Amino acid sequence: MTKRMIVQYIIGSFFAIWVIFSQSALPQIVQNLMLVGGFCLIMVGVLGRLYATLYIGGMKNRGSDGNSFVKEGVYGICRNPLYLFSFIGFIGLLLIKAQLSFLIVGIIAYLLAYRVTIRDEETYLEGLYGESYRQFLKDVPRFFPDTRIKNFTYPQKLTILVHFYHVEMKRALVWVGMGALIYIISLLHTQGILPYFISVL
Repeated sequence: MTKRMIVQYIIGSFFAIWVIFSQSALPQIVQNLMLVGGFCLIMVGVLGRLYATLYIGGMKNRGSDGNSFVKEGVYGICRNPLYLFSFIGFIGLLLIKAQLSFLIVGIIAYLLAYRVTIRDEETYLEGLYGESYRQFLKDVPRFFPDTRIKNFTYPQKLTILVHFYHVEMKRALVWVGMGALIYIISLLHTQGILPYFISVL
């Protein structure tokens, strides 16, 4: 089990307990707006990850030719688009719970956890590709995209490893399923079917 997976399990367990045993104290209209916004962000995250996977699926550290890192398409404006779109989708999940405290804690936890993961991956790739990767680090932002999109280029053809794309499609279903599960739990709290221990803003 990798360090990233361990961190994901710890964070996931903490937030699962939070989701099950707490309810939102915000006005219902605010909860409804956060719910709609949450599912919209989940869809953005899912579609973004599917698009990024077209370029990176199964070739993260070796590129399509087996000897280079990926720097085309969305990877020309953001070094870690999969993590970026996961972040967007994760914010969507947090919004569905309709608690500002849950949202803030979740964002901080995600950024702290993945900051370490991203740095470890960058160190590995820098050791693998040397100066060319160091130049890539200078040219392309780590997380938040370059809005000028000057480096956005794409090839006429892409080599897609179907297995990895299928895996990402299954992950997309998991994202949507988690959003639905959080909503159902909150609904059960509201209807008094599932008890909760604390109301949180």
